[in-house]
Amino acid sequence: MTTTDAPAPHQAWPALRVQDWTATRDTLHMWTQIVGKVRLAHAPLLNHWWQVTLYVTPAV
Repeated sequence: MTTTDAPAPHQAWPALRVQDWTATRDTLHMWTQIVGKVRLAHAPLLNHWWQVTLYVTPAV
């Protein structure tokens, strides 16, 4: 696809209706809470709970 074939800005992303992915959103929220609790349990205590920050990185 060349830059001249790029879709218009309003067509770049599909519409995301909350009703269509509510279960996925709730599952993702639950798993991030689990990961945070595991990290909290296994990391040494630092000031202001810095040890439990969840670093999100792109999958490689």
